[in-house]
Amino acid sequence: FAGAAEGRGASSWTVLGKSFMGVFIAEWGDRTQVAMVGQHASQPLVPVFLGSVVAFFLLTLSAVAAAALLNGQKLRERVIMGFSACCFAIFGLLALKDAVFATGD
Repeated sequence: FAGAAEGRGASSWTVLGKSFMGVFIAEWGDRTQVAMVGQHASQPLVPVFLGSVVAFFLLTLSAVAAAALLNGQKLRERVIMGFSACCFAIFGLLALKDAVFATGD
């Protein structure tokens, strides 16, 4: 861990600190936080905590894996925005489908 970062001039602790602060600030006040508070209020603490930890770990792991795969690639901003827009549209359509076909429990 330390050897790889030292060759580029940044210490392991600096990289760790920047990564932590980036994720912490990005997630602060996110709707995910509100959802977790709601789940903790109505469901058992330990299963919700463990589920949250595993989900955030897998999310972060997938982001790091994607960055490793794309390392050194030239990506146009327009392509990234188009991909994001398509994903957003798909999730929106899925949510709309769920809303339309909800049984009204």
